[in-house]
Amino acid sequence: MRYWKRIKQDGLTTTVESYSHDLDITGAVEITEQEFNDYIASLPKPIPVPARDLVAEIDQIKADIEVIKTKVG
Repeated sequence: MRYWKRIKQDGLTTTVESYSHDLDITGAVEITEQEFNDYIASLPKPIPVPARDLVAEIDQIKADIEVIKTKVG
């Protein structure tokens, strides 16, 4: 595996990438696996997305539509 980073002109890393092929990546600087892992570890933790019951939401929308139909019809 080879590891790369993309940097802005001011030296700030904007992206890290990993590839399992031996080609050089245009516009990227090769880095070590440790640098790659350190960058990933430095990112903020993702905000958990609340679980949704899409089937129940669709059923509720259908029920709401039926209520609207009886009021309009």
